[in-house]
Amino acid sequence: MKTIIKNKYLQHKETIHNFIWRAIQIGAKQGTTFLIFFIAAYYLIPEELGLFSYLMAVVGLLLIVCDFGLSSSASKYVAELKAKNSKNVNKILFSISIVVIILSSLVSLFVIFFGKHIFEEYKLLFYLLPYLFFLPLSSVADGVYRGLKDFKKLSLISIAVAIFVLPLSFLLIKIYGMIGAIISQNILFFLLTICLFIFRKETKFKFNKKIIKKILKYALIIGFTGIVYYMYNKADILILKYFGYIVEIGYYEILNKIFLMIIIPFTILGQIIAPNITRLYTKEKFLDIRRKFFRHLLIPLFIGIIISILLYFLMPIVIHLFLEKYFVDETITMLNLLLLILPFRIIAAVVSQGHTIATGNAHFSLWTMIPAGIGNIILDFIFIIKFGFMGVIYSTLICYSLATISFILLYYIKLNKLIKGGQ
Repeated sequence: MKTIIKNKYLQHKETIHNFIWRAIQIGAKQGTTFLIFFIAAYYLIPEELGLFSYLMAVVGLLLIVCDFGLSSSASKYVAELKAKNSKNVNKILFSISIVVIILSSLVSLFVIFFGKHIFEEYKLLFYLLPYLFFLPLSSVADGVYRGLKDFKKLSLISIAVAIFVLPLSFLLIKIYGMIGAIISQNILFFLLTICLFIFRKETKFKFNKKIIKKILKYALIIGFTGIVYYMYNKADILILKYFGYIVEIGYYEILNKIFLMIIIPFTILGQIIAPNITRLYTKEKFLDIRRKFFRHLLIPLFIGIIISILLYFLMPIVIHLFLEKYFVDETITMLNLLLLILPFRIIAAVVSQGHTIATGNAHFSLWTMIPAGIGNIILDFIFIIKFGFMGVIYSTLICYSLATISFILLYYIKLNKLIKGGQ
């Protein structure tokens, strides 16, 4: 038995080590973000938490334009250039960063000049303008580190930043409330950006138009996918705000954060296996990819079902113990319904990060999410009018399930065609 375990470990040693380091890094980075939110949930009243969640949803929409798929594209092209031993790999970080800064500047100017005509909380959005620069820049740097498989350095930087930011965030939120939570987010991503750039010493500060042109072409697909993904995820919060369900936004976002924490390990797994899948795809080993695809589909499905069952019994207890003012019937009902699609969310995290994006087939997600996103918004309005705030949950259940199943089928069909074409 020990021999079998040892052989399995040696066979997958690189993946295991990369997964551990990436898990530590995500735990430090995303864990800090989540803790800032839950500290805010503890100190803020439900109405304030709902408003804070709404503001972050608005900024989330603006951030799609600032990044527009560049961070995910960076990881893919760095992995490809590294596999080809290309010298251009060290030019990607600086080149993409210039594009991000330009996009973030344009979005910031839009908020400054037109925000007061669009958003009621216009003044609060000013506090989040630095966030529009530092989050996408840190994401691009993160993508470069991932493409290079430099997970250990990425983890150590994230841990150091988290250790500094968390105590500071606690004090800021306790003293300044919602404004403190916003400032904490700005500090977190500012420090991450600075550190990730400083410790990437191999970066060449030369703008490469040829690389950017190629990356932008693929980034556009991921960027549009991000917009559509927003339509059947964060758009729910904007619609709830439109109907005046501020308190319910807080309930909904608490559950969203909990589910995102659960999905993180599977997103990491997808990102860890992505460079290997990219390598196999470049070498046209499509049969090997299909074998891995089945494994990466069935194992997350089984684990997702087990997790959903456990959460059904345990999560109400956790909410009651640590966030008692949110332990209400509405929260528990939403929880139970959203658990039904948790296995699909876990599968989507692994397959999208590890396969469709890694193989240049991110357009499958776009094709399926366009009708799902539009459908979600339409159903949100119809169901909220008919069922109240619970309508967003019913709409999410329908649209997310159909979109996930569809893009998995499209990717599977593409693999089969490539296998037959290579025979």
